[in-house]
Amino acid sequence: MDLTQYVSKLSAELAVAAEAGGEDARALAERLIAPLDSAVRLTLLEALSSAADEITRDLAPGSVELRLRGREPSFVVTPPPPTIPSPAPPNPAPLPRRPSSTPTTQWPGSTCACPSS
Repeated sequence: MDLTQYVSKLSAELAVAAEAGGEDARALAERLIAPLDSAVRLTLLEALSSAADEITRDLAPGSVELRLRGREPSFVVTPPPPTIPSPAPPNPAPLPRRPSSTPTTQWPGSTCACPSS
């Protein structure tokens, strides 16, 4: 990620704002732009690092890391491992119904077919 475009835009905005203040303000802005370059880059890196931490909390158990190579930050995203659904237990086959060899009697008004003795 190239931060130069963001630092340059901020420098240009500072110069535009200084123009409204006259010659002294413009001269002061020109002297401040160079030292502000490092401070702005550091502030942007801190903001990116905080964003990576926040995303990591939401992405857990995955993560987002901010790495700095030279002056250029980059993100390294480690996605969470895929969730593999556990296979559903097989439905047991119903047991075949065997005809009962025990005779039953249904009494009038009864809800039970009781074995005869």
